Amino acid sequence: MTELKRGDIVLIPFPYIQDYKKAKTRPALIIQNDIANQYSPNLIVALISFTIPDKEYPMHYHIKKEVEKEANLERDSIVKCEVIITIPKEVVIKKVGKLSKEGMQAVNTCLKISLALQ
Repeated sequence: MTELKRGDIVLIPFPYIQDYKKAKTRPALIIQNDIANQYSPNLIVALISFTIPDKEYPMHYHIKKEVEKEANLERDSIVKCEVIITIPKEVVIKKVGKLSKEGMQAVNTCLKISLALQ
């Protein structure tokens, strides 16, 4: 596996919230810092969903496919900063892309709102 960094988008077997024994392969955004990414056997990630809600929420970052070309996602998506999990690096299926610096700054704002850090 290549070196994983904050802002990378990876495919992982994401557990269903209602039934943790089931999983679905989904994209996720690495939100953990790069020092921990280098030394820890785990990653902290936020779920990425292809389901765009009708209403905008402050803890969601809308990835627009036309803007975030390096994300390499099939379609517009949402980073759900309220759905954060820690996973072992070994479950990462592959790296698919990365968010821009501006995209990560917006995600930082969403994380601060979601975690009441402001």
